[in-house]
This record gives sequence, structure tokens and C-alpha cells, in this order.
Amino acid sequence: MLASIDWLKQYVDIDVTPEELAEKLTRVGLEVESVNYLGEGIEGVITGKVTQIERHPDSDHLWVCMMDVGGPEILQILTGAQNVHQYDMVPVAVVGSHLPNGMTLKKAKMRGLDSFGMLCSASELGIDAKLLLPEQREGIFILPPDTPIGVDIKKVLGLDDVVLDIDLTANRGDCTNIIGLAREAAAVLGKELRLPDMSVKEAAGGNAADMAAIEVQCKDLCSRFAVRVLKNIKIGPSPEWMQKHLRACGMRPISNVVDVTNYVMLELGQPMHAYDYDKVGGHKLIVRRAAEGEKLVTLDSQLWAALKPKLPAQP
Repeated sequence: MLASIDWLKQYVDIDVTPEELAEKLTRVGLEVESVNYLGEGIEGVITGKVTQIERHPDSDHLWVCMMDVGGPEILQILTGAQNVHQYDMVPVAVVGSHLPNGMTLKKAKMRGLDSFGMLCSASELGIDAKLLLPEQREGIFILPPDTPIGVDIKKVLGLDDVVLDIDLTANRGDCTNIIGLAREAAAVLGKELRLPDMSVKEAAGGNAADMAAIEVQCKDLCSRFAVRVLKNIKIGPSPEWMQKHLRACGMRPISNVVDVTNYVMLELGQPMHAYDYDKVGGHKLIVRRAAEGEKLVTLDSQLWAALKPKLPAQP
């Protein structure tokens, strides 16, 4: 179980170091295997805006970017990335910055022009590719357009967080979620646990039972399956704070609808899934075992086939 310290702090005041918290949790049976500083090795990398971009006069693949990084001067930075455009917000490693690979940025000259820094990709910031959308894995990491200029990139991307990797035993299912771990942290630290407000504001729009049907065919595996119908939903990116916590806990942000279900699952330990109402056949959900040899394509476009269950050997 990966636990973001920043996320835990929403529910309990933590006034000890991550290492001290890890030791206290381990002593009560929640063995912490490692304490991971997400932005370790990153220093001086800040956000910047591309105010102007032009082709290098002596290169067919280099771009000359004029960068506003919040200082008194506009910096000239050259890049070979092809996904950068005017007014993009990007991570900028200025002269003197440090990157996770040990690199210290120095002034460089490329085809006769000076470059006073480097525009960074996600991999150069040490972000695992599996936590990114496909379009974020190549080229420079493009930040949301409303990202402030001149801010430490660790704060913007949640890389100032610390993550505990906890090896849970089978009898601690209560700690397979952030709230459960926060409860344990509150106990070992002698602090108060702050639970989130779980009240729901509903507007008159009919009963879910009149709009969707549920059939549970394997009640030995699923005793209850509940649905709620949400209307007038606009698909888009989830808030940055939510994306930070999901990435810290090893999940890739996808969209607001998908992310909020994963967020609640990690927060409360309650599995959730969002369905497109118009694409559910007959507006009916059936909970059942897979049929032998049945095939389906998963959300990440992988083909999955059900296998014939193995029967115990006969004596």
C-alpha cells in the first residue's frame, strides 16, 4: 500500500518526520518497507511560459524559446522537442538547477546560440511513465495553462510529497485505504482523526432504480452492488490536487470521472466504477462470473480471456 504523507495530513496532524512515522507504524504491525521522497534530486526547476518560439536559424530541428520564468529577464532556451508551442507552460531547469539523474544545468551553446537552461520532460523529472497519459510521455511535459509562473515544479506536480510503501498483512484490510492508515497514524501520534464530510446534496431528478437495473448472479462473491445516476457531467481533467495524490499512490490520472472513482477507492477502500449511461445495454448492469473462454477488451485496450478454472486433483 502506497500512502502519501500529504494526503494523510488532510485527516491527521503529523508533526514528526516521515522516518519517525514509518518507525511508529512498523512497531504496531504496519511494516513500512521504504520511505520515498518523490522529488529527490530536483532543485531549482521552476515553471515557465513560452513567450516566443522560433526555428533556430542554423538548424532544422532546434527551436529557440524565449521563456518567462518569473524573473527580471526573459531567458533564451533552446530545445529539440517538437511539442512545444507559444504560450505553453513548461518545467524549466535554469542554470544551476539539479535533476534526479545528477545533472547540474550549465549555460550551453547550440549551433552558435546560447541556451540558459533546459525545458524538461516528465522522465527528466523522474516521473514514472506508467503514471502519465500517452501524450505526456514524449517530449516536453506541458503543464496546465493556468499554472503560475516561477513556482517550484515540485510543488506544482506534487513532487514535494513523501510516500510510505507499507507491506500490509492479510488481517489488516482496514488499512488498504488512506482513511484507515490515517486512523492508525492518529493512534500512534496521539492526534485527533478528522474524517471527511460524506454528506451528499441531491437534486430532484428521479430515482436511480427507475433509470437503471441491477442483477447480481453471484451473491457468494458480491452481496451488494449499488448505483447512483449523475446527470449533466462534463468530461475533462481532474483537479491538480487530485492528480497529485493519485500519482503519489501509483495511479495514473485519466479524467475527472475516472479519477474521482479511483480517489474515493483509495481514500475509503470502496471499489467504484463509472459507466456511460447511454452505452450500458438496456440500462442494466449484471454482476456475474466470466464464462469459460469469454473474451473482452479492457479500458486500456488489452484483450482478456477467461480461463477454465483449475479443479483440485483427485485423490
